[in-house]
Amino acid sequence: MPGVAALTLLLGVALAQLSGAEAVTRPGTPPTETPLDAVLVSIEPESDPTPRFVLQSDFVLLLRTELATRGAPGALRVGVDATVSLPVLEQLMAETVVVREAQRAGLDAVEPDELAAARAQLIDRMAPAVTIDALLRETGTSAPELDALLRRRVVAERYLLSRRPELLEPSEEEMRAAFEQERFRALAGDGATSSGGRAAVRRELVRRALPRALRQYLRALGSRVRVRRFRDV
Repeated sequence: MPGVAALTLLLGVALAQLSGAEAVTRPGTPPTETPLDAVLVSIEPESDPTPRFVLQSDFVLLLRTELATRGAPGALRVGVDATVSLPVLEQLMAETVVVREAQRAGLDAVEPDELAAARAQLIDRMAPAVTIDALLRETGTSAPELDALLRRRVVAERYLLSRRPELLEPSEEEMRAAFEQERFRALAGDGATSSGGRAAVRRELVRRALPRALRQYLRALGSRVRVRRFRDV
């Protein structure tokens, strides 16, 4: 375990790496104080000597967001066990690796309209039980930190579709099965056989497959990525 001085330095680097913006003071912290986040995991790919860090704040935000979009009762406060929390941590670790690869490939740019669309989709998926304001308040998160989460998700999906499409692209069998389900028929509207209807269903299937695809990507790297655990979740 690193000493206090080293950990403070790592935390500063981690905030810059993961947020893509300046560190934001946690809500409720006096303006004269600089809060320290907690490092959960460091990730060290063979191809990149610079460690990447997963922070407690990012984990909590992603966990609560996932629960809210799945309609879990009390999503913002309910206790969770390892069967829920560990897959979310693994997803966040994979996002960190994939986003770094996207940066190296020049695939990490996110346009304002893409970010706005991701935010609108999140609002729609959490409604009516959870609002953005409630999510930010209960997780002690700022709007820029939420935007960083959404930006990572956009970049990760784009990179996997570009470099590992087999992890995300639905098969014809999956498309046919989706159209047989009521929720997907409603999504496609009257365009179940049209290009527009198929595109809407495909986008939804890709979105749903992203967490699993990220975990598969990370596991496939195996020993090529060194993971250090600092804290349990």
